[in-house]
Amino acid sequence: MLPLEHLQTAVARSVLAMEPLVAAKLTAGKADPLARLRIYQNNTRSSLTAMLMAVFPVTVRLVDERFFRFVACEFIRRHPPLESRLARYGAGFPRFLKTIDALSDMPVVAETARLEWAIAEALDAASLPPRALADYDTTDLGPSPDILLQPSLRLIVSHWSILSVWRAHQQNAAFDQPRDWTRRPERVALWRTGDSVRLVLLDRANFAFRHSLKHGLGLEHALTRALALDLSFDLVSALVRLFGDGLVTDVRIPTFPLSN
Repeated sequence: MLPLEHLQTAVARSVLAMEPLVAAKLTAGKADPLARLRIYQNNTRSSLTAMLMAVFPVTVRLVDERFFRFVACEFIRRHPPLESRLARYGAGFPRFLKTIDALSDMPVVAETARLEWAIAEALDAASLPPRALADYDTTDLGPSPDILLQPSLRLIVSHWSILSVWRAHQQNAAFDQPRDWTRRPERVALWRTGDSVRLVLLDRANFAFRHSLKHGLGLEHALTRALALDLSFDLVSALVRLFGDGLVTDVRIPTFPLSN
């Protein structure tokens, strides 16, 4: 008989991998071990599938629920959870959708799933108290302060109209077939506001501006990138919008090491 820890590991792997034969040989008892393991398998698969459906509701509607359940079962079998916190499970699902042959001519499906996962991440992220522009009226921040943004901010660029698809779902509008959706680039910013998520479309310059700030590259770098894409980029308007959206959590003067 295996030690309890090893037995639990073997059973867990068999349940998650939906391959009970190995673990069945290790379990003792009068009841049929395969039947007992299949109960755990079915419960686990149903729970994980239901969770994926809750995270990717628009994707479910795009591909039909029965097909989604089939794909979800394959994903669960090949990529079982690696940690106990299931709120983080599903990160690889959009990439997995790209490997499904039946969806090869419908790339908008995987792209929409990518947006839905970003929404799930934003809802799971911290929401810090926003700062106001007036907080820095009397502060000399120098030419390139570090502007810290909400940790829930996610920035996504896609070749497909993913936000349009998502919004149509929120309005309960009828969907065309995914293959009929127009290939149109969209740059989406989304972040948590209370218990919901706000999503907006950005032009190239504003997307690059926020992307630089999100990655801690400083205001000067962000402005340079934005101007390279649009010479009419308005820094003041961009900052007012950032603060107005509640995205700024702090503004700091960068520190530099003293030279010898």
